[in-house]
Amino acid sequence: MKCFNHPDVDAVGICKNCNKGLCKDCLTEVENGIACTATCVDEVSQINSLINRSKQSYKTASSAHMRNAYIFGGMGVVFIIFGLQTDGLTGFLSVMGVLFLIGAGLSMNSAKKYKKGQ
Repeated sequence: MKCFNHPDVDAVGICKNCNKGLCKDCLTEVENGIACTATCVDEVSQINSLINRSKQSYKTASSAHMRNAYIFGGMGVVFIIFGLQTDGLTGFLSVMGVLFLIGAGLSMNSAKKYKKGQ
């Protein structure tokens, strides 16, 4: 690959924002990447910021799913207990309890998937 600005010089890197090939004279080093112009420097900084925030969100997703699983599980148990103790609404409350327990299982499964990815 050749430099975008100097077609006779081999490129040593690619701009993280616009993907242009750059020689050592044309590039500007930015944290976790290189850029070709001042506007690309700002864009690369924003890209790096998004990546770092995304990593942080991914780390907290597992605990959020696990917390939801406990809440759904608790609600499911409460609905089933009230369903067994109530005469007129036994079927409805029991079905709601089972649905909450299914939701707890799905949320726990999602938490395990996020935990594996870390």
